[in-house]
Amino acid sequence: PRHPRDLAGHDCILLRDTAGGQPFAWECRRGAEVVPVAARGRLLVNDTHSLLAACLAGTGIAQPLAFYIRDHLAAGRLVDLFPDWPDETFPLYAFHRGRSLPPARLRAFLDFVGEIAADM
Repeated sequence: PRHPRDLAGHDCILLRDTAGGQPFAWECRRGAEVVPVAARGRLLVNDTHSLLAACLAGTGIAQPLAFYIRDHLAAGRLVDLFPDWPDETFPLYAFHRGRSLPPARLRAFLDFVGEIAADM
């Protein structure tokens, strides 16, 4: 595929959204440009490790987050099909009980996750 829209004709490995049971929607981002992708495939997995294993086995094209595949890309085990579409999003939410400030241990965890996310 030369463009994200070309993925519609390829076998993709889909990841199930546990909240709704349906596959996550695919999209590619480059700055303000967002291209929805009509990803279809015969394999639907429940977790990122299965997604990555299936992709490494040659089952199809996957859309994992960059931090999961960094080492595989560097080693040449995987290929980035669209390096000029580098932007990705991953919503991450944290909820805590009560209206007061979160406990110190939760605040420390949130700060830790924020630092990791900033390095991605």
